[in-house]
Amino acid sequence: MYGKDFTTFHCENTLTSVPQGSKFLNIFEDEQVRLESFKRWPKTHPDPKSLARAGFFYKGQRDIAQCFFCAGCLVNWEENDDPWMGHAKCFPECKFVNTCTNLDHKNVQDESKCDNFPQQIQHTLFTPVPHQEKLQTLANRDVDVPTEDWFQEVTKLRHQLMDMYNNSQFTKLFPFADSSSVSIDLKSLFADISVTTKDSKNQPLAQLTLPDILSDLRDITMIEGEAGSGKTALLRKIAILWASGCCPMLSRFRLVFYISVPLIEKQQTLAQIISKHLAGTSPSLTDNILLNIIKQLKNQVLFLLDDYGKTDFVLEPIENLLQKNHWNRVSVAVTVRTDQGRKLRQYARTILSIQDFPLYSSIHIYQQLFSHDIPFLENFFAKMAFSDIFKTALKTPMFTCAICVFWIQTVNKELSTDLSICKAYLMYTKLKHPRERERVEASVSLCGDLALDGVFKSQFDFTDEDLTAIGLSGEDALRFGLLSKFTSQRLHPVYRFFYPTFQEFIASKRMDDLLQSENVIMKEKGLFYLQQINICLHVVGHSDFLKYCCMHSAEATSIIISHLFLLLNNHEAIEFQTDTKVNFQHNPDAAFRQEMIAMLRNTDINTYLSCVKQIIWNFAIQVIVRGNFLSQCAPIVLQFLKGQDITVNMFSPDMGLLVFLKLYPEGLSLIRSLRLSINNIRSTTGPVSNEDLAKVFSDVPTVEQDYSMAFKVKPENFGHLNLKNSMFQKLLDISDLDINASQHKIALLKVDVNGSIPDLETYLGNLLVFLSLTDHIDLELSNCPGFIEAVWPCIDLYGASFVKCSFHGVELNMTEQDLILQMSSLESLQMTQIHPPEYLLSHLDRLKKLKELILDVSDNMEVVRLFPEEFKELRSLEKFVLRNVNLMNDSTKLAKFIAAFSNLTCFHLKCDQCPEFERLLEGLSRNKNIQELYLEGWFLNEYIVSVASVLPLLPNLKIFDIKNMYFTNMYVDKASVFAVALASLAQLEELYLPGGPGICKEATTIIQQFQYLRNLRIISFPSNVLNDASLLQLAHAVRDGHLSKTEELDLTANHDITQSGWRDFFQLVDNLPKLNSLSISRAYGREIKADPLTFIALVQCVARLPSLRNLYMYSWLLDEKDIEMFNVMKIKHPQGKSLGLQWQWLLPFPAIVKD
Repeated sequence: MYGKDFTTFHCENTLTSVPQGSKFLNIFEDEQVRLESFKRWPKTHPDPKSLARAGFFYKGQRDIAQCFFCAGCLVNWEENDDPWMGHAKCFPECKFVNTCTNLDHKNVQDESKCDNFPQQIQHTLFTPVPHQEKLQTLANRDVDVPTEDWFQEVTKLRHQLMDMYNNSQFTKLFPFADSSSVSIDLKSLFADISVTTKDSKNQPLAQLTLPDILSDLRDITMIEGEAGSGKTALLRKIAILWASGCCPMLSRFRLVFYISVPLIEKQQTLAQIISKHLAGTSPSLTDNILLNIIKQLKNQVLFLLDDYGKTDFVLEPIENLLQKNHWNRVSVAVTVRTDQGRKLRQYARTILSIQDFPLYSSIHIYQQLFSHDIPFLENFFAKMAFSDIFKTALKTPMFTCAICVFWIQTVNKELSTDLSICKAYLMYTKLKHPRERERVEASVSLCGDLALDGVFKSQFDFTDEDLTAIGLSGEDALRFGLLSKFTSQRLHPVYRFFYPTFQEFIASKRMDDLLQSENVIMKEKGLFYLQQINICLHVVGHSDFLKYCCMHSAEATSIIISHLFLLLNNHEAIEFQTDTKVNFQHNPDAAFRQEMIAMLRNTDINTYLSCVKQIIWNFAIQVIVRGNFLSQCAPIVLQFLKGQDITVNMFSPDMGLLVFLKLYPEGLSLIRSLRLSINNIRSTTGPVSNEDLAKVFSDVPTVEQDYSMAFKVKPENFGHLNLKNSMFQKLLDISDLDINASQHKIALLKVDVNGSIPDLETYLGNLLVFLSLTDHIDLELSNCPGFIEAVWPCIDLYGASFVKCSFHGVELNMTEQDLILQMSSLESLQMTQIHPPEYLLSHLDRLKKLKELILDVSDNMEVVRLFPEEFKELRSLEKFVLRNVNLMNDSTKLAKFIAAFSNLTCFHLKCDQCPEFERLLEGLSRNKNIQELYLEGWFLNEYIVSVASVLPLLPNLKIFDIKNMYFTNMYVDKASVFAVALASLAQLEELYLPGGPGICKEATTIIQQFQYLRNLRIISFPSNVLNDASLLQLAHAVRDGHLSKTEELDLTANHDITQSGWRDFFQLVDNLPKLNSLSISRAYGREIKADPLTFIALVQCVARLPSLRNLYMYSWLLDEKDIEMFNVMKIKHPQGKSLGLQWQWLLPFPAIVKD
């Protein structure tokens, strides 16, 4: 056609699931709405008007246009193409084309002339009745038909009113009439609104349905609601239902007058007002006739007064109607904005309040208007389901309609978030007042000041004084829809933004203005606000606000990103303790994220640091790429990348970092390591359930009210942080990314795979992109069977670059074991929770550069027998770990290996039996390089004297861990030998002591040896080995300076220590300048109340520990005064901003609180 063919593709019929007898609406049935979708249509293509007339709307991608009726799509348009002819040729079965053109598809008619075009089936709760039948039906209901003139006027008025209420000019609502053709036809589509009755004290009484409202329309009914809450739609729907003649609850009314109060002019009478609303079709209606009609019909007349109180002059006819209604006895329904109902309230018999728009109503509207794009709706609804903010944002029909318009005019509808609602609503609020643009902008700016101050004060209710302080006109803010005012039964009315996210959005615009202002004072004001986000936990909580701030300009974004990167280099900012429940109550998602990160900080500081850094990094790169600010922010990002460990989630929908590295490949050589993470959440173990936790915490604690804070209930969505992401997981194909790294290499590439991968072919292509960018590769696999074999081309090409392989829960077949053996540069091999790979283990000697071998097998199996004799030739081996192995027949062989590994520095052994353990110890004793030794097994009690005899022969031992050994009373003598031998470990830095009664009796002897262990950094006592006497001995050792280098002291679960013993310990402890972690926790179920004197001594002790950052004291019951005392001490403590007190158990159930 015209030298080329239209490229078409088939679209599924999205209406197939609609029940017979009904049909979804389609927002693009309106030609003007279709035309509106072409705002970003390529200019060199056919005229949008001709495309819209031919039934097409713009898809937002390339030049794809889709028919609203048949869903056919055409692409690759040329400027002179005829849309009608293309439509008819490619989709000859389209009824729209066949109806609007003749058979040869020429002489195309205008869409408005298509008389045979199928009409939309009405979708209401009432059965439609032809108009003449309605009138006849109503006439038949009149038993006594008067013949007076006033009745003739009533009959004429009825006809005129019904005609008007059935006219599309009345039934269609245009939320943004000046800027968009999108409309809602109330005759075909009406969604439920939430209405409640209120008492004289403004307290809700009952929830009402539409039939409830209709049946109770008598006297004066006041209906209050925020701007855009659906007040007008409700009144118009009542009029439409009355005009339909098939609503029994409205049949009692002979006349229904809908009056839009803002359209009333000065000096108009009530009769003139009604005549004007009837477009001048009732010139014979006079005030006398109207008065007579009201007098005769009384409560058979219903007035619907819309938007009462919006005029700046007194409307005498309306006021008289309300004030004298006790005489007239007509029914009046009046809608009023929440801030303008005080005067009306004195007249009203019934007060109704429109509540937040039900979410299901928004969904219903979207399903009806966008039925042509079901996949988009499904994705949109899925995302909405996981966002409390998003669901809260759709609180008015106006917001729901705003997002409809935004989708039509925005390419690809990419902003299907709460932010899109904010942008859409603000944009169309401005367009709605074209003659007052400057005034609107000024109000937006001043509202920005109000919102910005509120964001950092967690303030969401504002007074007249707050508005006056910044020079904001409350009337303007209300008129432009920026604020709502709540006055009923309030001595001090309050203003609010529609919802907190809208407040944050308005605040972000003001923040952007301040940060890029050339005025020094304004810029300093913006920086003042930014610097209030001075800790990393607040970044997590304020992430939504910061995201909004970074979408406006490159200058503001660069300032914010620089500030966040500086926080990551600030020790106090990272470890600062804060109360996560105070600042973000308005944002449940942010509050939850922040609380979970804070909990992580209390349990695993290293993971916390890594997580916080990754969160801020991901945030920064995301806002930079999405805002198209790469060129301006690239120097900041490159500076930050130096020496960083960066993670890229291959399942993430954000390609920000990869886009950046493609444009700036020099960043590759700056980072310390790049981790490619592919975590298939759906295939891995789910979050721990409350039922599982309940098995751990079997007893429900009983506690007095003053101490109930010691037990917190696990949040309902705890453990489901990844569930939201798993719903949208899709492995990205980046095989064509084509990063040029000819001059830049990644120092270390880490490939981390967790869970089975459904699309291995795609992942293979992704791997090949990065494997060529490095000479050092770490491979970490967890629960992903068959992965090694699937990516064999990668190993075949880059086998020499693999330096580390880690397998957890991965059974390796023969092919995969052989591929691993081809990794000639492999230095570390870790295999945990797997069946021993026999072929691989029997050929370990081929891995000549192996420095680390970790083997943790299942089922206590024999594995050492699989090692070849040549294994002992691996002189480079430095770390050797064997767990859960059976050595009954292989201990001799293992002893020979140990003796041969002259460079071995770390040895771990966990087994039940080791017959030749003394020979193994002899082999270790010959190696002066041993720095780390971990031993576990019941057999060790028999050999503890042998272990003690070896210790003096390990002069460089730094880590000694035998915490899982247990000395009973029968081994007291041996425990004494062991305790004395500890003195020989002069270089020891970490000591994890064994437990049992034998150690308890020798605890004092062990503590005496600390005077010789001056390098100890970590000391861990097991449970129930310390008592008051030994604890006092420890306090003296501390005071004498024997533990001056100690950084962590663990005294957990030593229940034989009394409060008096603890008090003496706290009073004596001093001279621990480097201690940063102290644990004095008790076991769950062994709670004790903190004695006031004991806690005072503890607080004084902590004040003398200048480096302390973590104090663990779970199962110590503290009250509010204790916490207050501790917090007062923190103010002057050197680590006060980072010092955390961990004492609250997180339980799956609430504790029993005694009265």
